[in-house]
Amino acid sequence: MSYERSHEKTAAALKNILHSYGAPLGMLLFIVLAALYITVSGRGAGGRDFPRLGAPAPDQASAELRLGELRKRLDENPSDIRALEESGRLKFQLGPSHYVDAISDLENARSFGLADPRSFYYLGVMYQAVGLYEFSAQEYRRFLNNYPGDAEVRMLLAKLYFASGDFPGAVREYEALKRDGSKDPVLFENLALALWKSGGDYGPVLAELRAAGGQGSFLADYAEGRISYEQKDYAAALPRLASAASGEPSAGAFSDSESLFWMAGDAASRVKDLGAAARYLGELLKVNPSHEEGKRLLAKVEKAAAAEAKAAEKAAAAAAKAAEKAAKAAAKTSAKR
Repeated sequence: MSYERSHEKTAAALKNILHSYGAPLGMLLFIVLAALYITVSGRGAGGRDFPRLGAPAPDQASAELRLGELRKRLDENPSDIRALEESGRLKFQLGPSHYVDAISDLENARSFGLADPRSFYYLGVMYQAVGLYEFSAQEYRRFLNNYPGDAEVRMLLAKLYFASGDFPGAVREYEALKRDGSKDPVLFENLALALWKSGGDYGPVLAELRAAGGQGSFLADYAEGRISYEQKDYAAALPRLASAASGEPSAGAFSDSESLFWMAGDAASRVKDLGAAARYLGELLKVNPSHEEGKRLLAKVEKAAAAEAKAAEKAAAAAAKAAEKAAKAAAKTSAKR
């Protein structure tokens, strides 16, 4: 069987798996956020021969030329492990639109005997991106069996557990990172949220985070505000979210401004602080002008604020008229005397 037929068969099978899982391709946002974390964190196993998320993409023309050469090799020998591995890696580097084909190449290479731990990383990232979270977690665990000290991949696994609803699993991985000495404020924030979701005591972690000051204080406010908001305790949520919103521009690389301003605006509207609600929703629409829920709520808040202002104006006019009437009555009584 030629490489082309084998590749098409494997890719088609993978697409059928994706369809049967109902896998969302929207997890790409998570990958972008993970890449941001990776670019500012240390690496475990790696080097120039191990490009990861956040690494510069290869030159498109050069990559396509090389892929053409590899296709020729694979047409001659479909079980050429090294050609399959390199083809899969190049497609990974070319981005999400190539992921299904890259997975096919690497899985074929593995079926022929590839035993390169780097493939576990690539497959983990790509399975996660296409929504096959169980497959992704398995690949990350395989990688960590080879490189247990790789903080980047353990963080990816922890975030994957959290995103897929396995909160105890997320706690386990975040606590392992914390035991290894990580002081990353994002880790502490994520651990606090995972502890809350799993029913654990997140208070001490938030206290540690707040004590760190700076970004730590900001993330502690955000996490505590988010927890109160999701518990529908809007009165408790608003002060923390307001504090985070006021510090957001100086908080460094924060990727969830949209969520912060939405929660602050919604919480403020629910406790009838219309001015604050309008302010936070206005900030939300600066971040994402197409946020439909934000636009609807802002219109509702502005309408309520206008009605409130009109009612206040009417009440003030009535009070002034009553005062004038009382003054005239007092003057008339005084004149009779």
